[in-house]
Amino acid sequence: MQCNDRERTTPANEPRQATDWSLLISLAIFLIAVLSMWWAIHNRTGEISYTVDDSYIHGTLSKNLSDHGSFGIVPGEFSAASSSPLWTVLLAIVFLVTGPQTWVMAGMATLFGALTIERANALMKSLRVGPVERVIVILAALIYAPMLPIISTGMEHTLHTWTMMGLFACLVGVSRGVTKPGVLFMWAVLAAGARYESLFVLPPLLIWLALRRKWRSAIELGIGMAVPVVGFAIYSVLHGGYVLPNSLMLKGNFGTAFKIKAFKVMMENQYMAVLVGLLILATIIGFLNRKRSGENLTWLTISVLMTILIHLQLAQLGWFYRYEGYLIILGLIAAATMLPAVRDWLRGRPLALAMPVYILLAFATLPLAWRARKANPEIVQAAGNIHDQQVQMAMVTRHLGKDARVAVNDLGAVSFLTDARVLDLYGLGDNSLARAKVDRVYGSAKIQSRLEETRTDFVICYPSWFTGPQKLPETLIPVETWYLDNNLICGGEKVVFYATSPQAALKMGTALNAYRAEHKINPLSTNRMMVVDSM
Repeated sequence: MQCNDRERTTPANEPRQATDWSLLISLAIFLIAVLSMWWAIHNRTGEISYTVDDSYIHGTLSKNLSDHGSFGIVPGEFSAASSSPLWTVLLAIVFLVTGPQTWVMAGMATLFGALTIERANALMKSLRVGPVERVIVILAALIYAPMLPIISTGMEHTLHTWTMMGLFACLVGVSRGVTKPGVLFMWAVLAAGARYESLFVLPPLLIWLALRRKWRSAIELGIGMAVPVVGFAIYSVLHGGYVLPNSLMLKGNFGTAFKIKAFKVMMENQYMAVLVGLLILATIIGFLNRKRSGENLTWLTISVLMTILIHLQLAQLGWFYRYEGYLIILGLIAAATMLPAVRDWLRGRPLALAMPVYILLAFATLPLAWRARKANPEIVQAAGNIHDQQVQMAMVTRHLGKDARVAVNDLGAVSFLTDARVLDLYGLGDNSLARAKVDRVYGSAKIQSRLEETRTDFVICYPSWFTGPQKLPETLIPVETWYLDNNLICGGEKVVFYATSPQAALKMGTALNAYRAEHKINPLSTNRMMVVDSM
């Protein structure tokens, strides 16, 4: 789906342009960096592992979708545990060929990282950004996002960034009147299906299209964005869920939606303030340069700027750098629209004037650089944490037997790597507990009743997540405790293995002993395993 200017033939009397190697150079550097990262993770964990447990949640949803045709954590049961239906469907399609392999998420995240580079390069090329500048901006965006930690999660965020790059590249074609009918609609469907945060671009873009009287494009964009959201909402409600996925219902900032906080969040996170500042500068330069260039691109920088502010108002940052990654890449690419004007202004001027201008622009991005400098060294440690804790919990669960009924509050690895019937105590993968949290009736009694309703025999969770009225039922029998040293990413350092009956406690103890006998503990593991004294 190409939305750039139509190709123009070069007259015979014009000199042939030099080969443009910008895309190949950017992709080569990217692939070397990504393969080095996966190799480092493999050296630490002995296999492909991820820096968050959530990647395995999507894996479970996709596994059940491909194997059983149901969208949920438990085969045959619906649960809206993902706000990225497109990612889930794509993984399920791949699983039909490969089976539910752990490496598939890594491969998909890497693939869409490369496709993001291709779309970013095409977008900047259509905006007259030079090849050297394109390489510099793309590499800066990949470092500052930071792309390697985002890819290491094995999640949908590179897919989301690719769809956003494609959407804006298509809108450049719309602004020039060269986009074919239906293409914008398809990019809008992909963007909203990749992540619901894509909806944040709608207000500024619809306003711009309305001001330009591009009604067909406005309708394509609006309906395209609505299709995956409304379609999933109908499916969810018909199957006992909410209009929005459980992840948004439980983690969204709906309570503060009407409290102005975007500017406060921006000032607390200086790297976002830098991004906003660059977009404002690009908007001013674009406005001053519009007559000279013959094209007004301020709609692009203003739309991205407004998208950032809406995200800061309604959504979250962090969670291993991934929630704001698309904003940083999109913001830097949009800000690069100022470079042709800066280059034209500096042409013919002394080098002593040109160099300070570029140095000042680079210096302005230092907060982003400091953040990236902190992020990349955390990859191997975070992957090690997930492998030492959640993946090992899954290995223990395998010894409980096929279709063992296990409750957890960190859902991913235990559900994806085993055939257990998993109950999610947090609520992402269980509509009943999600509804109890939303209705504010979640507590010990509800947990106990849900354990009984699902006939759950075992519980593996962080006791620190269950305090006060929401404490774990006192009927649970602790069998063993694990302590994770040097924890960076896991939700808690202490994991306790419980049973719901004396018979189940004996079976849990047997499974833990069998696990230790069969699985050689990674010598780099920081897990300390202790049998509970009462057992």
